[in-house]
Amino acid sequence: MYLATNGFRLTGATGLAVILLGIVISFFYPSLPGQLPEGFSLSIIALEFSSTLANASSLFEGNLALVHRYQTGHSIDMLYLITYGAFLGCANLSGWYTQRRALSLIGIISAGIAASADFAENLQLMQLTQALLGNGSAPDFWLLRLFVSTKFLMISVSLLCLVPLLWNRGWLGRIFCTSTLLLAPCTLLTLLGNFEFSSPMTGLIMLAWICLLLWALKVRNGLPNTSDGEPEALGTQTS
Repeated sequence: MYLATNGFRLTGATGLAVILLGIVISFFYPSLPGQLPEGFSLSIIALEFSSTLANASSLFEGNLALVHRYQTGHSIDMLYLITYGAFLGCANLSGWYTQRRALSLIGIISAGIAASADFAENLQLMQLTQALLGNGSAPDFWLLRLFVSTKFLMISVSLLCLVPLLWNRGWLGRIFCTSTLLLAPCTLLTLLGNFEFSSPMTGLIMLAWICLLLWALKVRNGLPNTSDGEPEALGTQTS
């Protein structure tokens, strides 16, 4: 089906943008000089889960240049969240056109919620960095935690909704499904305060996204048949 094929192409295009922007934004989220709280290995994740202004301040150790750098990173992240939201949304929309599963609609909605929560999170993080610069008051940290938790939870849900589509789709599909199924418990454990799972969580998200991108590029001209390699008619029910 024309719509499904275009959906996979859009998924590939937005996925490439996600990877490129992810590389760019990584330069604005370097490792911070302060000691990370127990369980964390990434400074930006530790900052997102900060519970007090003192916790956040201890990560930067008074380095205002790094605070400004992170502030710029939050601004770039506004574009990044739109891009990955579109990536997950297009992937699930393609799944809807291909299989007509209600699960795909849940995936689309979840992608939108994830991006919206990330937007709200960035506003809180910008307020936090302004407070660290002495230009305002600290954000409501319970709100920051709520938005961060919603973001990661909805990303996981949106990816889980793609599992039926990629279940029997070769090695890329198998890696995607395995990483996504492992992501779900890692996300829940992280959000429950077991922060030693935060690094596996972020790593599995990136692995799932890369597999989804490569798979979308592979099938941009139509889905192959799982048994004999012939093109599959898009828009039909598959199992």
